[in-house]
Amino acid sequence: MNRKYLVDTITREYLCVALQKGREWEPNNQDSLTSFMESRSHKNDPAFELLSGEYNDNSFFEKWIRNGTNFLFKY
Repeated sequence: MNRKYLVDTITREYLCVALQKGREWEPNNQDSLTSFMESRSHKNDPAFELLSGEYNDNSFFEKWIRNGTNFLFKY
């Protein structure tokens, strides 16, 4: 299954924001999205940016979780 994530590369927290079902994307964790965005302590920094990406489960786990980034994760 593919998922779309937002990743804060400074705090290394991430949130799954959409799930792919067939060819369609379904929003996910929309109730957590606002608090996730507002909790970025460095959001007023001019260089602040979030990484967004579409990953299948295996590649995301390999790239982020095995590298110790599993501080915040919601399906």
